Amino acid sequence: MITEIAKYWDKQSAIWSEEKKEAWTLPETTYWLEYFKSLLPNLPGNKVLEVGTASGYFANILHLAGYEVTAVDLSPNMVEEAQKVSADLGLSINYHVMDAQELEFSENQFDLVFTRLMTWTTPDVEKFYAASFKVLQPKGLFLNFDGDFGNMRFSQEGHEKYPAGIMEEANVIKSKLDISKYSRPKRDLELLEKVGFSKVEVDEEAQNRLLHKPEDNSSLFQLTAIKPQS
Repeated sequence: MITEIAKYWDKQSAIWSEEKKEAWTLPETTYWLEYFKSLLPNLPGNKVLEVGTASGYFANILHLAGYEVTAVDLSPNMVEEAQKVSADLGLSINYHVMDAQELEFSENQFDLVFTRLMTWTTPDVEKFYAASFKVLQPKGLFLNFDGDFGNMRFSQEGHEKYPAGIMEEANVIKSKLDISKYSRPKRDLELLEKVGFSKVEVDEEAQNRLLHKPEDNSSLFQLTAIKPQS
């Protein structure tokens, strides 16, 4: 399953890189930059791990916001694109090809673990949450933006630039995943608490607010959780 998911993202690496390069000219990049800057004063330090970095858009924003950035992705092609983008921008990001469920870092290493639109294609979300808990510092923040896509059917319409058939491939993948069987973010809240996080909270409108979009727009949910001191 992991190989299938990696190949799915590999096919989209070029278009993701193109789209995110275009995003640098849009107001949303400034909004994200301001948001990540606002988090820093409440963190133990500035070391961040981005999981599912894709073409490195958020990794670069995090660097500009003042973080020491490590970023991982399951897709080798995505990581290659991300390295090119960061090199073009003259930014130093520590990139790795890595499975989110098997984070190969020592305990208590990061002050923030951030991911966006990754957990919906993760075979074992609980395993990823547990891995994130392990690598976070006490009082470190876990932050996840995602959507409840289990019962949704993705369409190629509106994604004409993407590889032919890629959205149907997404439908097949998510139909096989355990997380698609549950209502989200309710399931995520349960799993985050189960692996040991405290102050687990969800905000259904966070992304709309930070991107200055109307409340009636569809929005990803934001999950936040803190690793307690032992």
